[in-house]
Amino acid sequence: MEIITSLNQIKINCDTGVALGSFDGVHIGHQTLIINLVEACKKKGLKSVVYTFKNHPRTLTSPSGAPKKIISFEKKFELLGRLGVDYVVCVDFDDYQRSLSPEKFVKEILKDQLKMSYGVVGFNYHFGYKAQGNTELLDGLKDPYDYELMIVKAIKIQDDVVSSTKIRELIKIGNIPKVNLFLGRNYSISGKVVHGNGFGKEFGFPTANVAIGKEFILPNSGVYFTKCIIDNKLYNSVTNVGYKPTIGSDVISVESHILDFNGDLYDKEIEVIFYQKSRDEVKFESTKELIHQIHKDVQELKKFFNL
Repeated sequence: MEIITSLNQIKINCDTGVALGSFDGVHIGHQTLIINLVEACKKKGLKSVVYTFKNHPRTLTSPSGAPKKIISFEKKFELLGRLGVDYVVCVDFDDYQRSLSPEKFVKEILKDQLKMSYGVVGFNYHFGYKAQGNTELLDGLKDPYDYELMIVKAIKIQDDVVSSTKIRELIKIGNIPKVNLFLGRNYSISGKVVHGNGFGKEFGFPTANVAIGKEFILPNSGVYFTKCIIDNKLYNSVTNVGYKPTIGSDVISVESHILDFNGDLYDKEIEVIFYQKSRDEVKFESTKELIHQIHKDVQELKKFFNL
């Protein structure tokens, strides 16, 4: 898979099929859309392209108004590659993109640069200046600009339409099983292990303090059953997301106690995979009570994973 990060880098000289969208999370709806694209391209002898943006369009008008990210670009590219995409065009949403009318977007980007002869979009896709373009308009332009179009209907799970917005809501309330259903895989966050306050080690439960960028959404405060990927190996873990009220921190942290691991993790990139919330974060009267609860958390983890 080739990743293109600027319109100037596009050197596509064959007909393509193009999927359009933000693809934040690459959830089960996105996967359905892209699988349809890749299969259609194989039948039609086309190269498959995913066209998306590095930044959310709202960042041009209100940087603080952009939604929190579900996954990193690296994870997004990894997932798209697994689905068999030939090209990912991930470019800045800049003043040029912002100013394009819907029809100019079709002509200048989709046809002139991407050579689109087949397009795939979700049912609620919008594009062009002030998001004035929609699926109806895109369908109406297919004859003048000589392309076919597939519009993928909404996918529902448990009476909810699968969307990145809904997934963010579920992450915020800690409903990890439903998040995982919507994603079609286990929700995870990745980051570098940094030095914490050392209390975990002092209590006999050393933890990996994972630095997560402020642009990413995090589950609500609490203790979670997780697994950690370290150097391509999987370890069972119990993870606390929150402010550690017993100790008195005012900075949110993600700390994983990793079972059966011995070694130095500092500055190492790890991935924390979430399975289920165990309990809310609680302020204990003493560190003795906290240590007792951590023992219980580890025992609950072992029950959960049948260890």
